[in-house]
Amino acid sequence: MASASQNNIGMSSVAERPIEQELYYHGLLPREDVKIMLVKNGEFLLRMSEPKKGEPRSFILSVMHNAQLDEATAIKHFVIKFSGGKYMIEKYSFDTIQQMIEHHLKSKESIKVADDCLITKPILRQYWELDHENITVLKKLGEGAFGEVSMGQLRNKKMNKTYQVAIKQAKLEKVTKEQIKEFMSEARLMRQFNHPHVVRFFGVAAGTEPLYMVMELASNGALDSYLTKNPEMPIEKRNEMILQAAWGLEYLHSKPVLHRDIAARNCLYGDGKVKISDFGLTRHGTIYQMDPSRKVPIRWLAIETLKQQIYTQKTDVWSYGIMCWEIYNNGIEPYPGMTVAEVNQQVREGYRMQLPPNVSPEIQNLITVKCWSENPNDRYGMPEIATMLQKLTGVVRPNFAAIQAQIMAEHQANIVTTKTGKRKKKGGAPRGM
Repeated sequence: MASASQNNIGMSSVAERPIEQELYYHGLLPREDVKIMLVKNGEFLLRMSEPKKGEPRSFILSVMHNAQLDEATAIKHFVIKFSGGKYMIEKYSFDTIQQMIEHHLKSKESIKVADDCLITKPILRQYWELDHENITVLKKLGEGAFGEVSMGQLRNKKMNKTYQVAIKQAKLEKVTKEQIKEFMSEARLMRQFNHPHVVRFFGVAAGTEPLYMVMELASNGALDSYLTKNPEMPIEKRNEMILQAAWGLEYLHSKPVLHRDIAARNCLYGDGKVKISDFGLTRHGTIYQMDPSRKVPIRWLAIETLKQQIYTQKTDVWSYGIMCWEIYNNGIEPYPGMTVAEVNQQVREGYRMQLPPNVSPEIQNLITVKCWSENPNDRYGMPEIATMLQKLTGVVRPNFAAIQAQIMAEHQANIVTTKTGKRKKKGGAPRGM
């Protein structure tokens, strides 16, 4: 194996800095995200291999080889070997990975001898790929599906701004490969969302361990806890809460995604706003067939989900109606006094909960008839529910487009530039959104 020096390849221009500081290094980015980022022939990025128990991790050079081919073969993933203090893929060995990449960029020489596979343009980290050094973990809040959930701070150096955030942590020695995929899948989904009534996603720090998923911190925490602690809350405020949740779910359905777990426990409350959160069960599309072996929250499920294990936007509407009941009943568990088995049977037989008498007849009808009708076709969609609630409450719909534009401007300000591929700020969403 020839070394770089033996082949007279000049590398003095490459700065001797840790590879993790290179903006084309994306850490534990999974293949699903690579497929989104690499679009044109020659585009490339560097990442770390997915963890496998008992095996050391390797650096992977992912290259768009031929965009005309099918998804499975269009992108090549080259394992960078390390032996005798040198890095290599096939032909040459180098002192650093930076030297390897610079050589192939300058020489326009194929990565592989057998294939004409060139690298021409590095794809840099996106706004949602955060640096660990900009994240400070302050206080543990609880345990999540992947590990600890903590409160902390996120610094945006370009805007000289610090955000109070919630941080989900995934320690690789404690989670499986599948859990890491779920973690990154949830992050991939959340970065598409931009709405005042959907919890704000700042990004993922995947350059090193532990993995961090960073979201906004709602000042009052989980909605169900807030309801329990504030039983004297006026009916007008509760009406506003169900409208805000309707706006959030209407937005999600427009993407389109199915949340599949709408409940007060999966919403946050802060600064007077309900924010839909917890997207572990969320799926793209308008219909989803449930895995019957998975544990599900029976008390929030629509009748057709109980019978046929199917989810649609109209099953989300049913669950939204259950959450409205929670909001008007101080966050207590739905179907009080009934076991899960009794709920399953009674709902199938036509039982529906009653709302408190201080809820207006119009809103009661909206929930019990237009959210809980046995036939999904008789239920309203979320746009109809939001419009009706605006009319009944007199609350004016905010200018969501202006708010969304402001948030996107903050995200764009987090985009960085580098000598190895200066990023041009053009209109439209960054890759990977």
